[in-house]
Amino acid sequence: MATQTAPNLLRDKMLKGLSYQKSGEIEKAQRCYKQVLKKVPNNADALHLLGVTYRQMGYPKRAVEYIQKAIGANANQAPFYANLARAMMDIGTDPESLLAVSNKALSLNPREKEALNIKGIALTKLAQPEEAEEIFQRLLVDHPDFGDVYRNYGILLRQNKDYSKALVFFQKAIQLVPDNPQNYIERSRCRQELKDYDVSQEELSEALKRFPSNADIKHEAARLLFSLSQTHVGVTYAEEAVADNPKDYHRLVTLAVHYLMLGRGQQAIDTFLKAKKLAPEGAAGIDWNLSLSYLSVSDLDNGWALHRARFSDKMSSSTAREFSVPEWDGEDLSDKTVLVWGDQGLGDALKCGTMLPDLVGLAKKVIVELSPKAVPFYERSFPEIVFRVKLPDDAVLPVDYDVTANITDIARIFRRDIEQFHLAKSPVYAFDPVRARDYLSRLPDADEKPVIGVAWRSKNLQKYRARYYLSAPDFAPVIEAEDAIYVNLQYLAVQKELEFLTARAKGSFVSFEDVDLFDDLCAAADLTAICDLVVSANTSVADMAGILGVPCVRFGPVEPPLLLGQASPPWYPSMKYVHVDESKPTSEILPEIVGVMKSEMQEVYPQSRRERLKLS
Repeated sequence: MATQTAPNLLRDKMLKGLSYQKSGEIEKAQRCYKQVLKKVPNNADALHLLGVTYRQMGYPKRAVEYIQKAIGANANQAPFYANLARAMMDIGTDPESLLAVSNKALSLNPREKEALNIKGIALTKLAQPEEAEEIFQRLLVDHPDFGDVYRNYGILLRQNKDYSKALVFFQKAIQLVPDNPQNYIERSRCRQELKDYDVSQEELSEALKRFPSNADIKHEAARLLFSLSQTHVGVTYAEEAVADNPKDYHRLVTLAVHYLMLGRGQQAIDTFLKAKKLAPEGAAGIDWNLSLSYLSVSDLDNGWALHRARFSDKMSSSTAREFSVPEWDGEDLSDKTVLVWGDQGLGDALKCGTMLPDLVGLAKKVIVELSPKAVPFYERSFPEIVFRVKLPDDAVLPVDYDVTANITDIARIFRRDIEQFHLAKSPVYAFDPVRARDYLSRLPDADEKPVIGVAWRSKNLQKYRARYYLSAPDFAPVIEAEDAIYVNLQYLAVQKELEFLTARAKGSFVSFEDVDLFDDLCAAADLTAICDLVVSANTSVADMAGILGVPCVRFGPVEPPLLLGQASPPWYPSMKYVHVDESKPTSEILPEIVGVMKSEMQEVYPQSRRERLKLS
C-alpha cells in the first residue's frame, strides 16, 4: 500500500480542521491548522482559517493578526479581506477602514457576500443609506437565507426611523438564525422605538431563557427595564453585564443610570467616572448623567458645571440655541442687557424662574423669552423684566442684548450650594388676590373647611412616567381623607375622571369649568392660591403651588434637579416630597401621601391661606 505524500497529509489535515470548524469544535480545528503551520509556516489558507477561529472564540485582535499574515502570503483572495473586515469590525474599527478593506475584497470578487454585507454596514455608519440599502437588497435577492443581511438591513431601516419595516427584518433574522443573540437585541431596540414595551419585555424574557449566560442579552434587558422604570429589577442584569466585561463603557453607563434612579448617587458617580475613562472623547450621555448624579448628592458645584452636557445627549429633550453674542459667565452686568432663554418644559421654567430676581439685581436690563401662554403670568410677577414670545429659530430678529443666559444654567451662578436656596427670597411670583378671593367665595363652606387642591397625573402618559402617577379611582382615597373642599387643579382632565371624583366625593369635589388650567396660567395661579394645601403628582401643578408658597405634598420618583439630594425640593420651602418606591405600585404609597397631607394640614390650616389672601 502506497504511503500518502506530505501535500496530501496537509490537505487532509486542513479538511479535517474545516470539518471541526463547521461542527463548532473550534479548538480541535485550531489544532489542525496549527499542525499544518508547524510544517508550512506560510500556508495562507491555514493562517486565514486559524484567524477565523480566533474571531469565533472572541479574540478579534488575534484574528486580525493571523488573517493579515494570510494576506501577506496570498494577497489575491477575496474571503481573506472579507474576514479581515469582519474581525476589524469586532474590535470597533472605524467605518472608513472597514469600507476600504471590503472594497479590496470586492475588487477581487464583486459577489463576495460577506464583503458586500460589511460594506453595507460601513455605509450605514457613514450615513450613506441609499447605497447601503441597494447593497442589502441585492444580497437578499442573491442570498435569501443570509440571516445577517436581514439584521443589518433592519438596523439601517431603524436608523432611518422606519421602525415597523425594520421590525419585520429583525423577525426574519431570528427565524433564519435563531442562535444569534444579536438578532434578539436589535429586535428589542426596535420595539422600544415603537414604544411596544410589553411585547419587548416578553420577547427578551424568552431570549434570556434561550441565552441564560449571554451578557449582551442581560445588558439589553437592563436597558429595557430602565425605560420601564423598573431599575430595581434591571440593576441585577446591569451588574452581571458589567461583571462579564468591566471595560465596556456602555454597560457601565447602563449600570450607573440604574444606581442613579435607585437613589444610590455616589455609586452612580463612581461608575460614570469609570465609564468616562474608558469611553472615547466626548461620548454622549456620560457627562449629562454625571451632572444628575452630582446633583443627587448635593454636589451642586460639579452638578451645575456639567449640566450643559444635556445639549449633546440624544436622550435629552433639550436643544441648544446659537447666538451671535457670548453667554454670560458671571461677569459684571451693570451696563449690559441679558437675554434669558429656556430649553425645557413649563415646570422647569417655573422652578428656575425663581432665580430671575437675582439676575434683575445685577443687570442693566433683562429680557426673557417664553411660550405665549407663559408671558402674561410672568409679566404680572416681574414687571421690571421685558418678556417676549420665543419665535422660530429661523426668524430674523434684531440683537438688542449683549449676552445670553439659559434660565436653567444660571443656577451655577445663583444656586451653587443648598445654603443659597435658604437665603433666597420666596415666593417671588404673584397672583391676583382679588380674583383669588372671588374664586374662594364660590366655594360652599370655605370659611369652615380646608381647601385642598388636587392633581393626580401629567398629560404625558408614557409608560416610564405614568407608573409614577395615579388614576382617578386610585387617587380617590385622598379626597376622602379629610372633611375638606377639594378643588380640581388637574389640567386636561377628562370628563370621566371628573365625574368619578365628583360622585365619590359626594359634593366636596369642585371643578371650576371657567378656568383653563392648561393655557391660562394666571387663572391657574389664582385658583391655586386659594388652597390651604395642594396634593399633586410630579407635574407643573406642584411647581405652581411651590412658586406661590402654597403648601404642597408632591409625590414622584428620584428627581435630582428638583430634589438636589434633599428630602424635599429646596426650590420650594413650602413643599414636602413623597418618594414613590418604583418596586411597588404608586397606589401603595397612598397611606403615606395621606399621612403627610394630614400632618401638613395641621401645620398650615387656617393661617396660611388667610395670610396669603389677606383675609380678616
